[in-house]
Amino acid sequence: MPENERTEERLTREEAEVMEEAARLEAELKAAQEELGQFKEKYLRLLADFDNYRKRTAAELEAARREGRLEVLRALLPVLDDLERALAHAEAEPGAILEGVRKIKDAFLRTLAGLGVEEVPGQGEPFHPAYHEAIGVVEGEEDGRVAEVYQKGYRVGEFLIRPARVAVTKKEEGGRGRGVG
Repeated sequence: MPENERTEERLTREEAEVMEEAARLEAELKAAQEELGQFKEKYLRLLADFDNYRKRTAAELEAARREGRLEVLRALLPVLDDLERALAHAEAEPGAILEGVRKIKDAFLRTLAGLGVEEVPGQGEPFHPAYHEAIGVVEGEEDGRVAEVYQKGYRVGEFLIRPARVAVTKKEEGGRGRGVG
């Protein structure tokens, strides 16, 4: 076989190998593109699902907030009704107004208790900066006790609604302020 024919045969064989390799690579590329398309489709579906979830959760949260506000308002409206009745009868029996206001206050405190609201511990209790706001200091037998409550504080569980405004005791320093003799 002449060298020319062998070179041509070798080139034909190499060309066939290159063509086979190109066909194999094209098939791999096509498979990779199909897989990429599937992943892209799954990603877009997941993205849409997450966006829907986010919107649904935001709407549910807003509905829960609205319902919570309505629940509190529904609980407080009877107190307003009692106040209106007391004012309407105040002219008829002015002396009975004090008793009526006390009853309304008691009903209001029961309503707050029903909502989980409780008073922050006050006079005689240890001062707690998470629940008390010290607005004065008075001498006392020991440091750090609530001596007087100027404004009651309220909480729901451990969540503070409003701190109690209090005067706090400070232990007397030996003999100061007392007559010696």
